[in-house]
This record gives sequence, C-alpha cells and structure tokens, in this order.
Amino acid sequence: MADEKTQQLVNDFKKWAATQESPDYTISFSQEKGDHIIVDTEFACGTTSFYLLEQFTVVEMSVVNKSSSEIVFYLHFELNDLPHAQELFQEMILAVLKQENTSAQRILLCCSSAITTSFFKEKLNNAVRLLKLNIYFDAVSYNNLFMEGYSSDVILLAPQISHEYDKVREVFRDKLVLKVPTAIFAAYNVSELLDFVNHSIQENDRMKKEKLAPAERMEFRNTPRMLIISVIVQYQSVRFVYRIYDTGLVTHEDEVIKQRFEIRDLEDMLDFEMARFPGIEMVCINSPGVFYKGHMTFRSAGIYDVDVQTMFQERYKIPFIFVNDANSMALGYYGLQKKTRNLSFYFHPRAARTAGVGNIVNGVLFTGRNNLAGEMQYVHKIIGYSQDPTELLRTPEGTLEVVGKYLLTIIANFDPEMIILSCDMIYDLDQLKDYLAGYMQREFIPELIKVDDILEYMFVGGMMMCIKELSHRHLNNAQESYRRHEDSENQL
Repeated sequence: MADEKTQQLVNDFKKWAATQESPDYTISFSQEKGDHIIVDTEFACGTTSFYLLEQFTVVEMSVVNKSSSEIVFYLHFELNDLPHAQELFQEMILAVLKQENTSAQRILLCCSSAITTSFFKEKLNNAVRLLKLNIYFDAVSYNNLFMEGYSSDVILLAPQISHEYDKVREVFRDKLVLKVPTAIFAAYNVSELLDFVNHSIQENDRMKKEKLAPAERMEFRNTPRMLIISVIVQYQSVRFVYRIYDTGLVTHEDEVIKQRFEIRDLEDMLDFEMARFPGIEMVCINSPGVFYKGHMTFRSAGIYDVDVQTMFQERYKIPFIFVNDANSMALGYYGLQKKTRNLSFYFHPRAARTAGVGNIVNGVLFTGRNNLAGEMQYVHKIIGYSQDPTELLRTPEGTLEVVGKYLLTIIANFDPEMIILSCDMIYDLDQLKDYLAGYMQREFIPELIKVDDILEYMFVGGMMMCIKELSHRHLNNAQESYRRHEDSENQL
C-alpha cells in the first residue's frame, strides 16, 4: 500500500489535472479498469494511469493516434516530484493536440512540378469529404518528395515520373509506393483512383526484413547485471530503448517515446528501473552528442558541456559510460562480424544536416584525443558543395554528393576495408561507388554495405564498452592490490 505522502501526491496531481480543461480537448477521470486520467480529442487519446508497484506509485503516460493506432508518446516514472509530473502531463497534452494534422490517412500525389497533381488533389479531396472517408490527399513536386514523403502513408507517382519508382520505393521502405495507371491519371478519374488505392492498401503485404542476431548470441558470459539505454532521434520523435542484461542475456526490455530529448528523461527511466530491478552494477547510455571526459554536448537538444557522468555516478553510486551513437554502432557491427578489423560506420539520420561516423582501427574503437573523431559537423563547414547542402539533402541525387564527399574524407584519413552506411536517401550503392570513382581509383574504394536496423548494433556496442570498462577496473584493482602488497613487504 502506498504511503500517505505518495497518496497525497496522487490526489494533488488529480486536482491539478482537473483544472487543465480546454476547449481543444476533454479531460475525464476513470476508475473502471484502473485509475486513469483521459485527455481526448477527435484525433488522439492520451491516458495517464497510476499503478502501485511494491511501495511506490508508478505513473504511465501514453498517447495513441486514433487513425493509425500508433503509440506516439509513451513513458513511465515514479511519482515523487509533483512539478515534474505536471510538466510531463503538459507534454503529453501537446502530443495529443499534435495528432490533429496526422489523424487522417495522408496520401501524397507526386509529379514533376505538382501542377497537374494539385488539380487532381482538389477533385479527390472533394470526393473524400462527400464520402466521409478518413483520407487526405496532398500534392508535391518530385524535388520536395523526399522531405514531404516521410509524413505520408501512401505515395502515388504520376506516370511522367513512374521511372523513379524503384528509387522512391527504396528510400521510403516503410511506405506504400504506387505508380498511378496512365488511364486513371489522364482522365482524372476520381472513383477509379480511390478504388485503386483502397485495393492496393488491402493487398499490400510488406516484405519483412531479416533482423540481426540479438546480442545474447555473442559471448558475454560471467558479466554482471547491466542496463543499456540506446537513444534514437527520429524524424518526429525520440526513442529511448533500454535493456537489462544478466550474464549477457536480455532479461528485460522497455521503451519510452517522447517529442524531445531531456536529461531528466534518463533520470526518470533510471529511477524507475533501478527500483524494480536491484543489483544493476553498470549503465551504458548510447546517445547522439559529443562526450568528452564525462561531459555531454548535444546541440540540437540544447545541452552544452554538462558533466553527466559525475551527475549520474554520484546519484546512483555505480559506474556510468556514455557513448556516441555512431561509435556504439561501429563497435557493435565489428563485434557481430569476423571479416575485418578496420571499418567505418556512417550514420546519417533522416532529415539530419550532418552525419556521425564511428571508426574501428585494428580492432579498436578510435575516438581521438577529444572524442571528436567522426564528428562530421566540423567537416561539413569546409567542404565545397555544388549548392547549399540543405537543399542537396532534400533529394537522393543531392544526398549522393554530400555523402560521397563525406566518405572521401573518411577513406583519405582511415582507408577502411569496409564502410557500413545507415542513410535512407542512399538507395543505390553502385551509384555511390561510381561517384567515388570520379575522385579516386575504383580499386581503392572500400566495400560498401547498407544497413537499416541500427538498434542491435547499439546494444552490442554498449555491452562491449561495459566489458572493456569492467576489465579496466579489474586491472586497476589488481595493480592497486599488488602495490599494497609490495608496500607491506618493503615495510617488513
């Protein structure tokens, strides 16, 4: 049973939540299947739930998009700080309201200039309104497709650009990409296009990609209980995926989905998991950013030179390791293969201006004197491009130039045997090799490998960093014991 102080916090939170009414949403309270506060709109539903776990109260917040049934916001934490809980509730409400523009199924019509598709779009949306369908058509030019397409559910290519189908389908692997039949498009036949799209959606059976072998397939025996947190910044959200490993086996996994990154989010996860799973002896956090002597700089999140290592180690009294995301991917990929001891992992997140690179040299992660090795944000400032790189990154053709020039600097500095790429906009590795061959001899180009699933690499890399740290600590302890023994012998 929760103590009086915790129960008072719950009551105070509910009273405060009742004052947050707005014409933009409704707030209701339910005891039917648990203790819930519900924030509801036509487009999304946010739920705040209270659970008693052992001797403390857990608050769980989630937001579900009613159209897609997708969870777009999810977190849980121990209720011990009322202002912090209120702040997170407000963040949940913002996530609910944000779904208004994403609730209807968005179908994107694309042609070379968006002129003809704009006319067709209006006719289609008029029909959709009459039929009361939960669909919205939009039009976009081909040059803007690779920025707008990520927020759509279906992409329709007009006949005049249907030759780009393979490229578009490869870039938007998680979308349904269709070529509009010429007869339908030429006649602006609304009913036939609606039937075509509806049939295609029903028949669509996306190919399942082969997943990587999980980290427990590696030899991580005789290791203590570890918590690994991997932070993945996506196009419209931030995922915090974390696992607990016991002697190398995954014994617990969970995830938090938020709209932005904050250090306090990590504290909430750590408080929650360490209370539920005592005995965690080490934590590794894989995240974007630069880490130097325990200090974190993550500019897009507004974090500058924060001593996170000292902060967390003093709070939780166990060792913490912070690893740049690209470095953990490089180390994890290296650990899962046996082909080479020299590789570079190029990670270019969707819609990001610059990339990160992790380098393995002679079987060792190379980070440089200040942990800046692979920080392409500095290279980005001095490379000469044919036009503004922000514009180049809007299309696969432009991205090819940006990535190609990045890779040239990597090859010139590290000459790796292979380069692994995680970049949605690069869809044809032969084309990338041809670009590089314009600047160097083809036989000097490393083996290029494209990957989609980065999460497993991050976890394996985090495990390897923990084991390295443990070995280092054991060595230091052994050396200290030996010195003490020598000192006592000398005194005798």
